[in-house]
Amino acid sequence: MLPRMLPGVLPGVLLGAVIALAGCSAEPSPAPAHPSTASTGPSAAKTSSSASTGCGKTTPVGGRIEARAHGIALDYLLTLPAGFPNTEPAPLVLNFHGLGSNAVQQDAYTRLPIAGSNLGYVIATPESASGLPGWIIPGFGKGRLKDQQIEIRAARALLDHLESTVCVDTAREFATGMSNGAGMAAALVCGLGGRLAAVAPVSGITIAQPCAHPRPTSIITFHGTADQVVPFGGGQVSLGTRVQGFQVPVWLRSIRLPGFETTLGRWTRAMGCGHAAKGRPASDVTLRTFRCDGGATVEAYVVEGGGHTWPGGIRLDSLGRTAKLDATGLILQAFGRHAARR
Repeated sequence: MLPRMLPGVLPGVLLGAVIALAGCSAEPSPAPAHPSTASTGPSAAKTSSSASTGCGKTTPVGGRIEARAHGIALDYLLTLPAGFPNTEPAPLVLNFHGLGSNAVQQDAYTRLPIAGSNLGYVIATPESASGLPGWIIPGFGKGRLKDQQIEIRAARALLDHLESTVCVDTAREFATGMSNGAGMAAALVCGLGGRLAAVAPVSGITIAQPCAHPRPTSIITFHGTADQVVPFGGGQVSLGTRVQGFQVPVWLRSIRLPGFETTLGRWTRAMGCGHAAKGRPASDVTLRTFRCDGGATVEAYVVEGGGHTWPGGIRLDSLGRTAKLDATGLILQAFGRHAARR
C-alpha cells in the first residue's frame, strides 16, 4: 500500500502522516551521538525503579489488545522486549498517531517497536478513545467539544491498565507522537499532572498549550521550518472539508496556531528554564537544550527547511523534506536519561 495524505482536521485534531507498512521489519538506523549522553538505553535513568503491580504476573501476549479500564474501552498495540519475563520493571512509551493514521501505521513510521524493544522499552500504541480519526486536545477549539478530557482520561486508564498487567517502571513512563499525536503527547504533561517523566512531540507541539504550573517533565521536540501542515511560524492550517467520512466544522477551518518559538517560550517559562545551550547535531538541524526546575530539561530540535515529518522516518515527499538525523534514536536516548520525580 502506498503512503497517502489526508486533508483536513476534525475537532481537536490536526493532520498526521498516513503511511504504509513499508519498512516495518527494517532495522532502525543507529542514532547519532547526543552531546550529553553516553548511554542510549533505559539503564541511563538516574533514579531507582518503581515496580508496578503487573510485575510477576503472566507475561501478556503482544499485538493488538482490547480491554477496559475505569469503564473506558482501550484499543492498542503492545510490543514487549524479546524474552520479556515480566519480572523486571521496564520503561514504557505511549506512541500517538496523527490524524487519519492508526496504531499500525504509527508503529511502522516511527519504528519505535523495533528500536524501543531492542533497548528494553515496552511500547504501547493506542487508537483514539473518541472514535474520531485523531485525538481531542484539551483547550483546542475553545470549548466547542463536549468532552475535551476524553483522551486524557483514556491515557490515564491505559497507563493504569498497563501497570496492572505488565511489569512497568512507574518512574519511567513516557509519551511521544506525530502531528496531532504530538499535541496529545504534549497535553499529557499537564493532563496527567507530572505522571510522565518526559514527552517527545514531533511536528505538533504547538497544538497543545502549557498550563501555568506544570510538574517537572522533560520535553524533547522536533519541528521543521518549512512545515506546511502545522506551520513553524504559526498561523492558519489549510483544512479540507472532510476526512475519513467526517465533516470538518466551518469554525475549525479558520483555526490559527501559535508558532513553534512562541510555544517553546511558553513551555520554558512555565517550567522555570534557564538560558539554552546551543548545538548542531546535523548539518540541517539546530538544537537548544534548556535546564529547568526540578531537574527537567527541554530539548528543541529545529530542522532547517524541514517539512511535516518524523526525522529519519519513512520519506513522504508530499509532506516535505526530512532531517539528517534519527528522531526515534534521539527520543529513546533522551528518555533513557530521565525518570519522574514525585
